[in-house]
Amino acid sequence: MGTSFAAVLYRPADVSERALSHGFGVATAGFDVAKPSLLVGEVAGLPGWNVAFYKSGAAGGDAEHEHACDLFDEELPPGLAVLGAAEKSDTVVYALTYSDELVHDDGCKFTPDESLRRYVRDAEDGIEAGREDSTGDEEKILDHEASDDELRPHRGSTFLSECLGVNVLPLLVRALFEAEKRVAIRLVAKEPEAIAEETRGLNRTLRRRDGRGAFACPDAPEAVQAFVASYDWADPSDGADLYRELAIGNIQGTLFFYRDDTRPQLDGVYAIASLRGSALGGGPKGDRTIAIDPDGETLWIVEPARKKLAGPTFGELLAYLRLGWSKRDEVEEDFIGALMLRAQVVVTRSSG
Repeated sequence: MGTSFAAVLYRPADVSERALSHGFGVATAGFDVAKPSLLVGEVAGLPGWNVAFYKSGAAGGDAEHEHACDLFDEELPPGLAVLGAAEKSDTVVYALTYSDELVHDDGCKFTPDESLRRYVRDAEDGIEAGREDSTGDEEKILDHEASDDELRPHRGSTFLSECLGVNVLPLLVRALFEAEKRVAIRLVAKEPEAIAEETRGLNRTLRRRDGRGAFACPDAPEAVQAFVASYDWADPSDGADLYRELAIGNIQGTLFFYRDDTRPQLDGVYAIASLRGSALGGGPKGDRTIAIDPDGETLWIVEPARKKLAGPTFGELLAYLRLGWSKRDEVEEDFIGALMLRAQVVVTRSSG
């Protein structure tokens, strides 16, 4: 049985688990993968480094390898997205997609200043051997019967070994079989503390005060309680508190978060906001309700005759609002684009 994997190497001192999850979330946003995750572990023989092996959640085999190669070959690949999410701006992140069932060995080094890549991979006309760096891109075709000695200088694992000062491939193969920790891939974590943090970020964007006018809602999911305790419900400069012309997944129009005395009672879900049609026309007419599942994450659009998935999770909606009203840098532009992509993927899958 052959060995195939797609992995990112990082320093846990520089990249938190949340940043790792978020970076992969940004990179996978446009892919229809329902429950992607990471298998994380230390790299024995490489002190201070961890490795995260990507798992799409779909069936393994050739399709899994092809999907991982497509993902890691994107304009914004996981390694670069993780670098953008890292807590330390001067860190370095490595990535490797590898298979010994065919010739595929593609390695990258990402720093804040440059991206470097070396690879060999099977192609129809031979074996592609290439490099990408600041001086430009270069690729040549080697014969399908090229020897190991001919391939070795072009391999991604050779490149990473030179960068890290150790033969990295056997260390990663060992880590693949020893790693036990699973980390879910999410654009925004679902835990109450993450929701509170995202809400405080929204307050800062709007120049509001944390927790002003907060009220008790003991029957709400914990994530909603964290939001309610952190949100500014009584900004004197914006009494209407309307979020106009939203467009993320099925959330199209103007949103207003329910106060405790305005919230309708619904069966099986908890109402959090009303959604009005767009003033610019188009989209559903009349007011609808945005409600959240007891899981504290999944959002629904509740209409008179049905309910449908909203697209974003609760945390993703808050992040979209925070970013939508802020001046964004390049990393934040990637983030809001990922939020909208992911919401559309969820909507399309649910209606398919």
